[in-house]
Amino acid sequence: MSWLTQRVVSSSHASLGLLLFALLFATGSCTPPSDLDDPSLRPPAATTTELGIALPESTPPTTPPEADPEPPAPPTPVETEPVAVEEPVEPMSPEPDPAEVAPVQRPEKEELDFGEPLIEGLGKQLDPVQPVWLTEDRKSVVVQSMVCQRRAPLEMFACLLNSKEHESVLTVPVKAFVIHAGLLATGAKQGTPVRWDPEYTPPTGTPIEITLFWKDENGDVQKARAQEWVLDASTGQAMTHDWVFAGSRMYPNEERGKPDYLADSTGDLICVSNFSSAMLDVPVRSSDSNAALLFEAFTERIPELATPVTMVLTPRLEPDVEEEPAAVEAAPAEE
Repeated sequence: MSWLTQRVVSSSHASLGLLLFALLFATGSCTPPSDLDDPSLRPPAATTTELGIALPESTPPTTPPEADPEPPAPPTPVETEPVAVEEPVEPMSPEPDPAEVAPVQRPEKEELDFGEPLIEGLGKQLDPVQPVWLTEDRKSVVVQSMVCQRRAPLEMFACLLNSKEHESVLTVPVKAFVIHAGLLATGAKQGTPVRWDPEYTPPTGTPIEITLFWKDENGDVQKARAQEWVLDASTGQAMTHDWVFAGSRMYPNEERGKPDYLADSTGDLICVSNFSSAMLDVPVRSSDSNAALLFEAFTERIPELATPVTMVLTPRLEPDVEEEPAAVEAAPAEE
């Protein structure tokens, strides 16, 4: 028997013995002796060369390095819409019946107390609402007014209510055209307003005497010419000029389809500066420039603000008129 055959047979016998021993050990029928742990008794292990098996060179297992843990991603902010807080809704009250709603009371000119006329001999009232009358003899026009300035440069002596009170002594709650009509009824003649172009031409018309009546702090009726309440800045004395019935003028009003009386639009009732819109004006050159105003309020002679004043306008008619205007007397003081 060759060496190779003997080697194979001995190897086969050894393999069968090992297999039988393994079966006995697995079933518990055999306990390996303790001396098997002695390394000197263990058979030499067959090398891979002897078995004719080529194994790849073993390399130590590599453990991948642990990666640094990534920091946790910040939380993504969630956009939320603000929650609208609903306010409590009050129940709607039923609308009132228009018939039960009281009308709004608005202030009117009549609420100002312009007083009662302080003269006797009143005749026809020229307007059912406005405080303006003719005297019984139809020689004068009577108008109620009120003190609105006591210390100021003047362009007016009397203006229409809610117009030029800042530069007037008196304010008057009567339309200018109504007073104009009253003066015509007394026989006064309308003249012409001032002209500035091509050269100065003074206003013209019947001279009008203006007499004032009012009550002092004791309730006594006082009387004065209107000129006494106007200070001439050039002389330091009361104004001496008359007023003339210039008559203002009419101008077209396309919206109304008929002309308007200009003094009612401007408030220029009784002027001390020349205006082409004036109903009564002074027949002397008198500028409306603030630097050249000729007249001021005569403070010491004018009663307190808001004092009612009765104005009596009497035309000084031409000599060919048979009868002169009757003198107007104050009404007797009430007892």
